[in-house]
Amino acid sequence: MSFRAGVIGCGRMAGTIDDEIQTQHNDFILPYGHANGYAALADVDLVAAADTLPDKLNSWCDRFHVPGRYTDYREMLSAERLDIVSVTTPAHARAQPLVHAIEAGVRGIYAEKALCVSAIELDTIVAACAAHDTHLVYGAMRRYWAGFEAARAFLDSGALGAPKAALIGATSGSALHTHSHIVDAALYLLGDPLPVAVNARLRGRDGGDLQVLQGAQGIEIADDPSIIHAVVHMEDGRRLVCTDLPSLDIEIVCEEGTLRNSGDSSYWVPRKSQSRYDWQELPFPAWQARSGTVAIITDLMQALTTGAPTRSNIEVVRRGMEILFGLVVSHHAGGAAVDLPLVDRNVRVMSH
Repeated sequence: MSFRAGVIGCGRMAGTIDDEIQTQHNDFILPYGHANGYAALADVDLVAAADTLPDKLNSWCDRFHVPGRYTDYREMLSAERLDIVSVTTPAHARAQPLVHAIEAGVRGIYAEKALCVSAIELDTIVAACAAHDTHLVYGAMRRYWAGFEAARAFLDSGALGAPKAALIGATSGSALHTHSHIVDAALYLLGDPLPVAVNARLRGRDGGDLQVLQGAQGIEIADDPSIIHAVVHMEDGRRLVCTDLPSLDIEIVCEEGTLRNSGDSSYWVPRKSQSRYDWQELPFPAWQARSGTVAIITDLMQALTTGAPTRSNIEVVRRGMEILFGLVVSHHAGGAAVDLPLVDRNVRVMSH
């Protein structure tokens, strides 16, 4: 079966990001952008693209040999009978074309992260996916990297006992744009538990105090903030702790040891506790690096063929987004714990 694919937003993640990857690295195996990911698979054809800028659209389509060209994505959705649509617009312009694609009958969505910039937008997307039985995959792709996949299998094997907590370094990136990646990765390694509460302190991207507005439409932040410290509590008692460290490390603390990922890379060190002062380093299973983008698209095509949920399905994405919006509400409440899902859905964070 061959799938017809289209792209909304002919920017960096749509294809040209591959130009930036000059050295093959286990975490960044080409193809990385959406267009080259589709081109690598025999059972999918990239047949159309839409962008509001005609020159950008034509240049992009010429490069990636895309015949259908539209400055209005709604015309593309009406004319092309697409099975899959990538939505690679900036986050603040993502929710509307994503929902329109679902309502137009597109069965598979490949959405970049962050999924959206408000809790109300999140609700609209989740409801649309449920109403139309639409499958979704998500650009927070660490759960598709082979090293993270091997780490999840290692944890599931029970070699270190049950995972109890994830510790992640937030460095200086932004909460929605950057840390949607590591929040999703930590949830994946913990087994995708249900988050039930969060407390957090944030700062502005410039390092200064974060300006949070309580307007007529609810809580609003004009710029995607950075995380100082956050604790996410899960339904099963597990925790996700995120703090301002100089690197994007992830450590999973288990009943009988730890599994550490260094430098946001697929480099893993498992250690088992023999006693309080006696730790044994364990071998980590061998794995083969592969393109995360190809793995994402393959997962989506399998879902469209079999009906099984994708690894980054809408419920998994919803949990991560609830955490990110919860960070903002908790910060606005002086760092107090807030329950998830948020009762008041009027929270919005501008993200690019």
